[in-house]
Amino acid sequence: MAQTCTDIDHRSRASAILRRVAAYTGVTVATVGLVTAFAGSRAHAADDIDYDAASASEIQDHLEDLETERDTTAATITGLQTDLAAAQAVIDAAAADYGSSDVQLTYVTAAVESADDELGAKVSSLVEYAQEQSDKYAEAQEATETSETLTAQIADLTTEVDGLDAQIEEAQAAYDEAAAAEAEAAAAEAESESSSSSSSSSSGSTAEYSADAATAAVQFAKDQLGESYVFGAAGPDTWDCSGLVTGAYGVSGISLTHSTWAIWDETSAIGRDDLKPGDLVFYNGQNHMAIYIGDGQVIHAPKPGDVVKISDLDMGMSIDGYRRV
Repeated sequence: MAQTCTDIDHRSRASAILRRVAAYTGVTVATVGLVTAFAGSRAHAADDIDYDAASASEIQDHLEDLETERDTTAATITGLQTDLAAAQAVIDAAAADYGSSDVQLTYVTAAVESADDELGAKVSSLVEYAQEQSDKYAEAQEATETSETLTAQIADLTTEVDGLDAQIEEAQAAYDEAAAAEAEAAAAEAESESSSSSSSSSSGSTAEYSADAATAAVQFAKDQLGESYVFGAAGPDTWDCSGLVTGAYGVSGISLTHSTWAIWDETSAIGRDDLKPGDLVFYNGQNHMAIYIGDGQVIHAPKPGDVVKISDLDMGMSIDGYRRV
């Protein structure tokens, strides 16, 4: 029997569709959604600074800027890595569903068998499947490019974090050096001022305080209430934490080094239950100290922008220990 024109057309279309399906066999399907890549300029918060000319306060501000930039960049990396991992999970799942010849053959067979027996219906099913595979191929191409971009951005940002870590280490060393130099200069200035005024005022000032050194220290410290904190200062009108302690015990002729760490070594350890007015309390890795005045309170010079004041013994900083002069 002669074939009809319709039968010939259907078979021709079926052949073309099968060839197209075969062309997509083995394609790995990438993620359907695009991962949002890190974009926009990354601000470099830390401007250039001359460590030799900068003060400790200026270096500390610079150091904080570096740490903020490092933390922000690290957080960005974490976000990109999360996006990349999610995209890869989608890629892996899609590859498992559509990536092999056997799997795609199963889909083709199912598409043909599910269609009506009429050849046109089967061809339509194959056309739909071929279009689906074409779309997935386009998605795979786009997602693969996005994945490569993310990977490159993560590598760039990781390099940037490494560089910032090196800058932070350098800035910390510069700050330590500048702070030590300023403290030494302030101590020398305070000693000079004290020496120049001792002949006219020492006898009068010591006479105002108790003969008991601890009691006198508390009395002296209270007399300084409201005076400003200045890093490295040890009087007569401005103080830092260890400067206030050296001044308080200095009225009794007791010489303590103007340094929290040195004073720790120059005094004796006691327990919290043994605290008496005049004893010393050390905080925050020995970076701060105060004078105990009784009733669960201390007097201290806290920080820049603050003044000598009375606070609770447990003021929110970790306590390193208790010492007695």
